[in-house]
Amino acid sequence: RGDGGGGGGGGGGGGGGRGRERSRSKSREMRRLEKEREREEQRRKEEEEERRRQVEDATRGDRTVMIVCLHHKADERDVYEFFSGNAGKVRDVQIIRDARTGRSKGVAYIEFYLQESTLKALALSGQPIKGQAVRVQPSQAEKNRAAQAAKAAISYTAPREAPLRLYVGGLVDSLANISEEELKKLFSPFGEIEFIDLHRDPYTNKCKGFAFVQFKNASEAREAMTAMNGFQLAGKELKVGIATSDMQLDGAGPGGPNLSLGNSGSMLDSLGDDASSAGPNANPGLLRDANDRLALMQKLQGSQSMSAMPTLAPLGQPGGGQPSTVIVLHGMFNPNQVNIHNDPEFFNDIEADVEQECRKYGAVNKVWPDQASTRGDVWVRFADITSASNCLRALDRRWFAGQQIIAEFTTEAAWAATVR
Repeated sequence: RGDGGGGGGGGGGGGGGRGRERSRSKSREMRRLEKEREREEQRRKEEEEERRRQVEDATRGDRTVMIVCLHHKADERDVYEFFSGNAGKVRDVQIIRDARTGRSKGVAYIEFYLQESTLKALALSGQPIKGQAVRVQPSQAEKNRAAQAAKAAISYTAPREAPLRLYVGGLVDSLANISEEELKKLFSPFGEIEFIDLHRDPYTNKCKGFAFVQFKNASEAREAMTAMNGFQLAGKELKVGIATSDMQLDGAGPGGPNLSLGNSGSMLDSLGDDASSAGPNANPGLLRDANDRLALMQKLQGSQSMSAMPTLAPLGQPGGGQPSTVIVLHGMFNPNQVNIHNDPEFFNDIEADVEQECRKYGAVNKVWPDQASTRGDVWVRFADITSASNCLRALDRRWFAGQQIIAEFTTEAAWAATVR
């Protein structure tokens, strides 16, 4: 009987072990379910946060206005206090500053909590902040979103354009001594050039009258062809067209025994035709008016001048006056708003701002704000005419601090008589 009781106790112990195992298994299952619920809750919160963020991003542009002509000494607190008191609760203020100097560029973005606050802010355009009237305008959110969508749509790598070879004729007489480097300087403003094949006479080493220029991208080659065909250089008219596959690069020149111009309807057949006699389907590619030629010259002036090339005839300049190293910028400040007592560094700041902007276009020798000017004049002297021309084209008719800039060339005599 004692042995039987021991066996019964052992059986009870086995039942208790199984019970504890079931209890532990149940506890593990409960913990697993609890973790799954926590993970599900976390995912739900993250999804809600993402939806909220997307909605906020979608409406941020509609709750944001852009401020221009902001006083260069106005800071974020000045802008925040002005718009908080007059438009509504401001969420964020960002003033655009120069990355190197930290100076304000006169542009700021203000984000409001409520969209209706932007309408009140737009009505404040023309009101002064730190004594200078500002312009308030929408942040162009739709354009920004469209630009982002377009950027995402073309995120893939676009197929590379095929190269295209051009024929350049008319390199005779005064152009017979032209070099490959000079041709490159003439055509490189339109795009990357892969090679230039200039045909020379083996006895005189002078150009046979034609060359081939191959661009890396066909679109750039066609732009060069349209602009340069018919272009007058050193009294000679260039003839530029697409080099067809049946042209022999080692030939004797147009009309020579080894150079075929292809079918009669090819581009080169019509290079010498006058634009007025071309049919409706013709495409002579001539520069048709002074505006086209001026645009070309502006492109060419961006490259280095060709030292050995004959001087190109001047086509006139925007802003008036004969090209020189000195330009005058009218409207850089409003004399009626200048208060030296309150802002003793005003003209020093104007000088620094103008010099920083003008140095983008070349070496600047001196910048001089004319404090006695009634037109808000700032005089700038460059190291060379090309830099002055580039700056004049870039700044003429632009807006600065609420005023339109008029840029003009002036003479050395005027500089000497005015600038101190």
